[in-house]
Amino acid sequence: MKPDKDSPLFSLSQKCKTWLILFVTTLLLIVTIPVYAQQQNTNGNPVDGFPVVLDGQEIFRVKQGIPGIATAEERAAIIKKRLVTVANDSTILPEAIQPEKRGNDFLVKAGDKVLFTIIKEDAVVYNKSRETLAQEATKFIRASIVKYREERKAENLVKGAILAVISTAALLIFFRFTQKIVTKLLTEIKVARKADALELRIKNVQVFGSNAMSYLLSGFVRLGRLAVILLSLYVYLPFVLSQFPVTKPLGDSILKDIAIQIDQLVEGFSKYLPNLLTIGIIVLITFYVIEFVKLVISELGRDDAYPWFYTEWIQPTNRLVTFLIVAIALVVASPFLPGFGSPAFQGVSLFLGALFTLGSSSAVANAVAGIILIYTRSFQIGDFVAIGDIKGSVIEKSLFVTRIINPKKEVITMPNAKILGSDVKNFSVVQRESHQGLVLYTTITLGYDLPWRKVHEVLIKAAGNTKYIMAEPRPFVLQTSLNDFHISYEINAFTDHPELMPEIYSDLHQNIQDYCNQAGIEILSPAYTAIRDGNYSTMPADYLPDDYTPPTFGISSQNSH
Repeated sequence: MKPDKDSPLFSLSQKCKTWLILFVTTLLLIVTIPVYAQQQNTNGNPVDGFPVVLDGQEIFRVKQGIPGIATAEERAAIIKKRLVTVANDSTILPEAIQPEKRGNDFLVKAGDKVLFTIIKEDAVVYNKSRETLAQEATKFIRASIVKYREERKAENLVKGAILAVISTAALLIFFRFTQKIVTKLLTEIKVARKADALELRIKNVQVFGSNAMSYLLSGFVRLGRLAVILLSLYVYLPFVLSQFPVTKPLGDSILKDIAIQIDQLVEGFSKYLPNLLTIGIIVLITFYVIEFVKLVISELGRDDAYPWFYTEWIQPTNRLVTFLIVAIALVVASPFLPGFGSPAFQGVSLFLGALFTLGSSSAVANAVAGIILIYTRSFQIGDFVAIGDIKGSVIEKSLFVTRIINPKKEVITMPNAKILGSDVKNFSVVQRESHQGLVLYTTITLGYDLPWRKVHEVLIKAAGNTKYIMAEPRPFVLQTSLNDFHISYEINAFTDHPELMPEIYSDLHQNIQDYCNQAGIEILSPAYTAIRDGNYSTMPADYLPDDYTPPTFGISSQNSH
């Protein structure tokens, strides 16, 4: 059975895992650090010499080997090994390390043990006498051995252990304090998200909703916690390592690396200040240029200013001009960005350019089509339109697509490039701009035996009693064609609710049926031939008299009267 994520058992398990990982990492560092400490500071070359190191500290360098016996590197390693043996032998006092002349050479001895010999070649390389070199080497060795033994005294080891324990306790307290702050911040973010108080707006434009801001802020808080923990460990480990002789070289090296990195960071920042100032000036100028352009566009879009610039153009024009100004500013500021001109910067630029060129042809076509649709004023949000075979109300216009909801409440997403290549019928523009009604029309076919004035009267009456049909202008009828068997009558009526077109057409057709039946008018199919003798009327029974009977067949002969 697994513990629930919100249960204390689950929280305790997660903490145990975290501390276990931290413990294993520290243990690995402790195990590997002595090996690293022994291996470091051994770099050398024939020109600068090979260092003689004791406890991680360089004493001097060996630039010459002994011909036929040892190279300079081997000589340095032998001297180091002897020095470590002497340093660990407490019976040999530092004062026992003395230079001694033997023939033309000088020896450096520790009691009866010979540490190394200064030969003629050493004096030539260092441009000093052999005696001077022996005295200087003796002085350096004594100081190094004194320091080596001082650091390994019991009281200093105890002091280092106490400082390590105190620093570890302080680190744990700091971790605990950091965790409490992080938990409190995450709780406040969660409460603010539930209260919908985290949305980010810039001048009444929502950039991020509460959910998105909650996700971002929570991520930043957790990332900040990780950065603080890593930074504290980066400071803690060198300090603890420097308290013990075995690990002190590594601790000092890490501290030295930190100091070097901070110095490089400060130096790089100081060198970059002129470029940063230039970028700041470019940003400031760009901001004020955008604000000025927005002011000009707003003035152009006033109703009484310029009739050729429409109000609905203000927002898209602002966005388009802002994009162009920002793009120009980026081009101008790019040479002052850090890393500009580097191979990495150029490689990323080429990759992004190729990606944009190869993969965005359709996106660019849709974007251009979207801009053209905006400035051709084909439709606005809320307009009832017909695009090809699709009819519906526009609910969203973006740079790439347009969304339409049809009378069946189906949302249809159309690419702007496809819309630009299609015929667009806008049923709402006349009502919005001219405050005139949209003409709805439908056609019925009736026979020649019906008086056309009566048909006009019935159709106009049916349209006038249809919901959402305007009383003024009055409906009217057009006779569109005189066919072989019938006449086409087109009823035209005005409405100020084009978005209800399907419903209005349905009501109109129902009224046409009712009023034609009431007037005794049969609506016949286009190719219908009526033979009245003996046939029942096609009108519903409700519209026929109660005593209605089908007419009888009439038969006549040529000779009858």
